[in-house]
Amino acid sequence: MRTIGRFTSGIRKILDKTFPVYNFIILAAVFLITAYPFWYVVMYSVSNPSKVGSEFLLYPIGFTLESYKQALATAEIFDAFLVSVARSAIGSLGGTFISLMVAYGLSKRNLPGRKFFTLYFIITMYFSAGMIPGYLVAKNLHLVGSFWVYILPLLMNAYNMILIKTYIESLPESLSESAYIDGANDFTIFIKIMAPLCKPVLAAVVLFACVTHWNSYTDTLIYCATEPKLHTLQYVLMTLIGNVTKSATDLSAVGDLANGNVVTPMSVRMAVTVVTILPISLVY
Repeated sequence: MRTIGRFTSGIRKILDKTFPVYNFIILAAVFLITAYPFWYVVMYSVSNPSKVGSEFLLYPIGFTLESYKQALATAEIFDAFLVSVARSAIGSLGGTFISLMVAYGLSKRNLPGRKFFTLYFIITMYFSAGMIPGYLVAKNLHLVGSFWVYILPLLMNAYNMILIKTYIESLPESLSESAYIDGANDFTIFIKIMAPLCKPVLAAVVLFACVTHWNSYTDTLIYCATEPKLHTLQYVLMTLIGNVTKSATDLSAVGDLANGNVVTPMSVRMAVTVVTILPISLVY
């Protein structure tokens, strides 16, 4: 028995020493597999397409920024970037504030109809009216073709609200009770006590909302496709990749490899992809 115990103990010591090594190797491999496509996009965007073949790109080949100049020189790209930044900032901050207010109200145990309202919001997470009713509602509210169609329908997010509500319910009730005793009302408690204490979960919710707004393009396709000034950066990127708009057709004529030009449709798409990814990466 002692021999078996010593053998088992020796095996455990070996595993304890070697596990970090294997763990590092596996995670490093996963990182390289997931990170290289992004690295390839960046390297291709700053390379001369006439010199790039099918090989792996670890560094730029024929370094050039012409693709970025061509992409950023397009007025549609610049306008789309401003629209995406505006909707991401206004939508994420406004939506988080609305979700925080709803979560604070539903966290009150003495709220009349608390269970009904909670169930009401939860149902919206699993069921929706659909695209056509949503479009009709937006049209009747005169939101179609308006910037606010990006903001108002997404101000309330049930999932984010539940996250904040759960966090608030984890806080000691004595905080609110002591504030009531000192004469504070619900508004004062909400602004000066609950909101500051919810900074961790609010930071996460702002990130979720910002990513949702930044990556969204279907609402542009549905509501603002005929309004070029309201196109988002993701929508422009989608049209460039899919070649379904006039801007993509125009960009397809900027150069060709046969003539040795340093700008091609693929290089422009890569440049726009980097421009699209970089801001949200900075947010992370």
